[in-house]
Amino acid sequence: MVSYALQRLPAETTVARADMRVKFALLLLSSSVIFVWNSILLQAAFLAIVLGLMLSAGVTATTIRKLVLIVLPALVLITVIQGLWSPFGRTPVFTVPDGVPVLGSLHIFYVEGLLFGLVVCCRVLIPMLAFQLVFMTSEPNDIVLGLVRIGVPYRVAFLFSTTFRFVPLLFQELEGIKEAQRLRGIDIDDVGMVRKLIALGRMLVPLIMICLTKAQLMEIALQAKAFSGSADRTSLHPSREKLSAAEWLAIGICFALLAGAIAGRMLYGLGGKVL
Repeated sequence: MVSYALQRLPAETTVARADMRVKFALLLLSSSVIFVWNSILLQAAFLAIVLGLMLSAGVTATTIRKLVLIVLPALVLITVIQGLWSPFGRTPVFTVPDGVPVLGSLHIFYVEGLLFGLVVCCRVLIPMLAFQLVFMTSEPNDIVLGLVRIGVPYRVAFLFSTTFRFVPLLFQELEGIKEAQRLRGIDIDDVGMVRKLIALGRMLVPLIMICLTKAQLMEIALQAKAFSGSADRTSLHPSREKLSAAEWLAIGICFALLAGAIAGRMLYGLGGKVL
């Protein structure tokens, strides 16, 4: 999971070269417009756009498939629940014959419920894939600079960057602990679900101790460098302070799509129906 969920993508693609402010606009759009639309067609079209951006950025189809497999059990459960009990249900998919005791004439799944379940799945997949795209095409320093340039205090941006840097380290330490267990004849990946949960719970103790140790070392390093968190700082590439015309256009398109989606839903009911 670590290799594809946290991999870095080539920096020469158009998406990777885009300013962080453009990527933040994309994240805002992908996290907001999905709740404006109930239409499966509009949701599927937007999901296709996000997938197209991922492919153009160098994300392989195998990586996308593995990312989807992470949340696939939850997506299936969501679809089943909506298909059985969604208030949108009108057209039954299957009806139990009248001769069957207790369950006779019971409707099993509704077309509208299943479609709305797919809408909810799109609402999960779109922001998840968009965030993966941004993180895989951005350096931690670029994320900090992007947050500062949109007005976020430097200390908050630094904390966010530090958290982002710690995620792969935590996965590496977890893999190291699992390797140590394998050397002792315990392969956690090959045991049952219950034993795996118990083993992972026991692994949290050394993992937390390692995290606390690393945090203490970072604190000592920051104190040794007299870190103050002052916003009065210089950047390596000051020319990137200004957005290009294409980047302004991309940001404008994101905000225009969001505003248009909200206005279309409120004034004309666009996207309000599942179909």
